[in-house]
Amino acid sequence: MNKKNQIKIFIVEDNNVFALALKADLETSFVNMPIQIHLFETGEKCMEKLKQEKPQIVILDYHLNSKNSDAADGVKVLDWIKKENNETYVIMLTRDDNIDIALQSLKHGANDYVVKTDTQFRKIIFSLFNFFKIMNAKSELKRYKYILIATFLCVSLLVCGVLAIWFFASALLR
Repeated sequence: MNKKNQIKIFIVEDNNVFALALKADLETSFVNMPIQIHLFETGEKCMEKLKQEKPQIVILDYHLNSKNSDAADGVKVLDWIKKENNETYVIMLTRDDNIDIALQSLKHGANDYVVKTDTQFRKIIFSLFNFFKIMNAKSELKRYKYILIATFLCVSLLVCGVLAIWFFASALLR
């Protein structure tokens, strides 16, 4: 499969078991889609690869500094991601069902917010399906924009050609 057409997904999660389970669930759910998933335990490791790999999607844990207090938290990593590429779709994950955390995440540029519960994977998959629809719509919009520009140019050339023929024909007939 062409690596250029793959959708790159970064999972930034300090709980290795959770990250592996999420990766397996995504690979199963999107078996027919060209996805490539990378796992990172810290935001710092994610940022090292972000510039090279340019992921379209990042699934980011809010409490990345729970094991290592020196590690950047999810909001700080979110700020880094959005500074590097504002178009990256970010899903913020947390075990806290707290409206303040949700609002803070969305204010910093997260596209979605998922609380870690028994339905977490279904919510993430639903969010990704919606994102894929948005990606497809943007691609179609770009295609139609080019078609519209090409049509406008062809009509403009046709009108200019008709006007030129009319101008020269009328000048010859005088």
